[in-house]
Amino acid sequence: MGITVTDVSVNQSVFSKWPLPAAFAILIFLLPAALFAQGFDETELLWRQVLGGAALARPAAQLGSIVIVCEGGLIKAFGSTGSFLWEYKAGGRLQPFITRAASGASYVCRSNGLFLAINRAGRRLWQTNLKGVMAAPPLTGWDDRIFIFLSGRLLCFTATGTRLWQLNVESPLATPPVPDGTGGVAAVLEDGAFIRVDAFGQLLSAPLDAIPFALLPLTPKAEGKAAIAALYSDGLMELITGYGDSGGKSARGFLARLPKPPLAAVEQDGLIAALLTGGELALFSPEKGVLWSTATALAAGENQGIELTWNEDGIYLLSKNGGEGYNLKGERLWSMQLQGSSTVPILENGVLYSCGKDWIFYAYRLEGGTRLAASQNAASYSLKAAGDYGLGKVPPDAKEQNIIRAGFLSDILDTIDARVRQGNIGASEPLSTETLIGVADGSGLRAENIDQRLKAISILGLIGSRETVPFLAGLFRREKDVRIKGAAAEAIGAIGVDPDGSAFAVFTEFLMMPHIYSQERLLSNLAASIGSLCRFSGPPLSGRGIPLLVSLTDASQPKSVRRRAERELSSLYRK
Repeated sequence: MGITVTDVSVNQSVFSKWPLPAAFAILIFLLPAALFAQGFDETELLWRQVLGGAALARPAAQLGSIVIVCEGGLIKAFGSTGSFLWEYKAGGRLQPFITRAASGASYVCRSNGLFLAINRAGRRLWQTNLKGVMAAPPLTGWDDRIFIFLSGRLLCFTATGTRLWQLNVESPLATPPVPDGTGGVAAVLEDGAFIRVDAFGQLLSAPLDAIPFALLPLTPKAEGKAAIAALYSDGLMELITGYGDSGGKSARGFLARLPKPPLAAVEQDGLIAALLTGGELALFSPEKGVLWSTATALAAGENQGIELTWNEDGIYLLSKNGGEGYNLKGERLWSMQLQGSSTVPILENGVLYSCGKDWIFYAYRLEGGTRLAASQNAASYSLKAAGDYGLGKVPPDAKEQNIIRAGFLSDILDTIDARVRQGNIGASEPLSTETLIGVADGSGLRAENIDQRLKAISILGLIGSRETVPFLAGLFRREKDVRIKGAAAEAIGAIGVDPDGSAFAVFTEFLMMPHIYSQERLLSNLAASIGSLCRFSGPPLSGRGIPLLVSLTDASQPKSVRRRAERELSSLYRK
């Protein structure tokens, strides 16, 4: 149902600052927007906030905060209780995409190709010119690397903005890219080719007989045995497997046909929930066929902008017209109708968040406390990765490596360093990272090779995979040489993330040790690293780092350390 003008969420204190005629003029200005306001039940509405512009993309929620891309180059963030958190002005029009990584960063792109990374506190982390506009929302890999599809190119960056590789893609996208189940991405191109690109830029391409409606990643049945279903508009489902094998060859087969053409689908544990043409929701087993089906109230007549999600509580259908929840027996849990939504809403922790055409952001509580996102540890910011690339392991034969001749090793390090700085380490990344860790570990090095160890540590920081942070944290803990300790701290700061808290744990442990105040340069390195971690993540992780920085401003610390810690603290609050 519609709402009246008096329902429009405008803070009364705003009108108190204006003369009566001006306030009346504002009400007249808001009247057309009220005609498009969302319908709601007062008992279900939790809160609403004025956006100040139309939302361009679905909100993105994570760990108690929701970020929205709006017209006019504005990005706004609200807390789950309705509190205004921050606003970022991008300085130009934004594309209708936003992606939030497990590290807490939000990624957006201006219409001129300027790609922006923004932390959880609304601070810009880095930016880069893509020299083109995005063709789809970015996807993130297991270590938060970012895959960006442009027209004719695919780029991969680290979470801190180092380009790892780029790949030419001859044809435009025909389906939105999806995670491939092995840490890479997959898509179908307009020329009918199915492509899979792994985390290191290796491309596998296979021609399809027709262009599917969408790609659906399937739960791997065994390690390295990922699969994707290609869904066709006639209900046919083609299974693509084997692309995660070392041989790099794909295999194709067919699943049973859906009874009607699909509008949206989601998979979990080998079962597929599909919204079919006509608004019917069905749970489908590739082996047994349709397990149950039920008519939905919201999707009838709709054929686009529909999202299906699935968690342990049930299956959820979301569209601009509202949402519905079903348990795994097909029984309806709740139904919510919306009017005047500008984007498909999102569901998190039992709350439905929706952007209205009236430029207002709404939050509705749903009965039953259904939730979409798994609970997250308030002391961290990062969900557990779905897998790992094996980039953080010390080579088991490090002591026997014969590459430790000084001249040969220097050439190797220079080659790796050049590839990283040129943005094309690509397929050599796993072997290069293994070499760098072996050198940084120092198992087979003589004391006179300390410079090679320091360089290897620095390159690890530049490559920027969060999988190497536990190794670097362990190196900081066990090494006696303050130069190695300082380099490890700097590399962790350059990577910018601390997914399991290992870095903050060793930093805290070190700062509690007696007789550390004479290690002035190392303490300055530590302050810089802690400041970098806090800036990248923002809250809640920065809450662990700020007390450490405050401790380094104590009068007992060397003057240069105090100045560095104060500078880092100041940077956290400076816009």
